[in-house]
Amino acid sequence: MRQKLVNIIELAHVVDILDGLAPRHVVDKALRSTGLDRKMLSEGTGFVSYAAEAVILEAVARAIGDRHLGARVGQAFDYLAYGAYANYVLGAPDLRSALDRGRRALSLTHPGSEIVIRQTDTHMVVGRDSKGLSVVGHLHLDEGALFVISKVVRYFLGADWRPDWLELPDGHSDDKSKLADLFGAPVRTGAQSPSVAIRLSDLATRNPQPLETQKMITLEELGALMGVEPVQSMEGAVLQIMRAHFPTSVPSESKVAAHLAIGPRSLQRALGAEGTLFRTIRSMFLEEQAREMLRSSDIPVEQIAAMLGYKEPKSFRRAFREWTGSSPQSFRGSRNATT
Repeated sequence: MRQKLVNIIELAHVVDILDGLAPRHVVDKALRSTGLDRKMLSEGTGFVSYAAEAVILEAVARAIGDRHLGARVGQAFDYLAYGAYANYVLGAPDLRSALDRGRRALSLTHPGSEIVIRQTDTHMVVGRDSKGLSVVGHLHLDEGALFVISKVVRYFLGADWRPDWLELPDGHSDDKSKLADLFGAPVRTGAQSPSVAIRLSDLATRNPQPLETQKMITLEELGALMGVEPVQSMEGAVLQIMRAHFPTSVPSESKVAAHLAIGPRSLQRALGAEGTLFRTIRSMFLEEQAREMLRSSDIPVEQIAAMLGYKEPKSFRRAFREWTGSSPQSFRGSRNATT
């Protein structure tokens, strides 16, 4: 089971845009409804559920009465907010290469999603897969995706470029004329994914202002620059959500499932298919965080235990000895001795 996630980099930028479109308390309430807060977005790395972004947009849209909030957020979205990913894509020699780079590296910004490409006699229709996302608010993500894709194209073809047409899945048909006005192009509904039509003759357009970027870079190197690893499994998705919420909390199985927009039983089955259990992943995560905090900080052991969800420090000490064969104090002491 593939779960759709979104990089915290994107969600933090979306929240910044929402702050300019709605009162701050409305945005804060929307964040809380998904178990997130601003500190997680400003200090965290990794991914949160794509469904959480949809829920946040829907909550704000309802509060301010804007049915096309996703489109407005997409209009204001700064593609360069993606950092190294944007440099990688926009550093391509031509438009065709840029779209291909974006497709190959999408796992660093939207794990579980993919770029969908369809070619006609005259056009390449480029979209972002939205299958399997039925959560409230997904229409906002569809409309926003059109603008994000278009921003890549406009980087090569100029700010005045407009697609010959746009495609959206079912659910947008009642607002086709309004959407056409927002996008500045005809809108076709009933498509498989939100997509942008680009003329084949434009794909060879050379980069008019190439960014300084390595000509050859692997996805692993790009992931390191962004501080994330591509998520290829449900185990990876669970770990990324735990990392996004720490140190505010270590989410429970039910909360992780909610962030993935699935039920706890579905999460259990998906992890079982990979040969693992939630408690195994949680223990792996706690050990990872405990080692890192003991290695790189002077936070008291009692405080580390509390941050990791242990009510009693002795329970943490017992767990740490099972993980490493030594006590937290001995582990930290060996670090200091090495230093």
